[in-house]
Amino acid sequence: MPTTLLSLIFFVALLAPGFAYTAVRDSRFPERTSSAFRESTRVALASIVFDLASLGAFTLLRFAAPSLTPDVGRLIRQGEGYLRTHYASVTTWATVLLALAVGAAVLTAWRLPRRRHPLTVESSWWLLFHSYPERNGAAEIRVGCELTDGSFIGGRLQHFAYQAEETGDRELAVRGPFEHRPAKDQPARDLSGEHFVTISARQIKYLTVTYLAAPAARQAKEPVTDPRE
Repeated sequence: MPTTLLSLIFFVALLAPGFAYTAVRDSRFPERTSSAFRESTRVALASIVFDLASLGAFTLLRFAAPSLTPDVGRLIRQGEGYLRTHYASVTTWATVLLALAVGAAVLTAWRLPRRRHPLTVESSWWLLFHSYPERNGAAEIRVGCELTDGSFIGGRLQHFAYQAEETGDRELAVRGPFEHRPAKDQPARDLSGEHFVTISARQIKYLTVTYLAAPAARQAKEPVTDPRE
């Protein structure tokens, strides 16, 4: 483990690409909570890959234009002596290589195909609110929720929890136009003045999902009638 401030900064910098890759990937794919050992291993391995790729690009540039890059041989032989003389160049190139590794990690994670793979665990909410709408070309999703107390609330999906665990701690967020009935035998309640409503999964008895196409697509599907008829 790092024992000085400089070694700590160097250690964090080396792990930055792996952390960036994992953070972006986890924001796009649902995944079950992993152990600390597995998370640490994933970050470390991703960091090694992107750090080596960045160093590979530096090596190619070193051979192509040696005058533009620090002399790695002298840096290894002279150590602190070379750093004192060329600290600006070494610092600049270290920052550039770190930015290159982090940028490559973010871009790789962002461009990962969304098809299912063995490490991805798809919850029912992920399938209903993400996978199926993409396959069907849905522009919006309308959700209706029958709650445990007998009330009903519906609206257009704004956000849903990504985690793969099917727990009651998840929440949905819907926006208007709303449909709300306090109880089965009571009239609908007007929620037109509200912007969003959150619904706890723990209170949902069942939910219905409707995929809405874009207005232009819906008009294209409607039959054209002759105005003379």
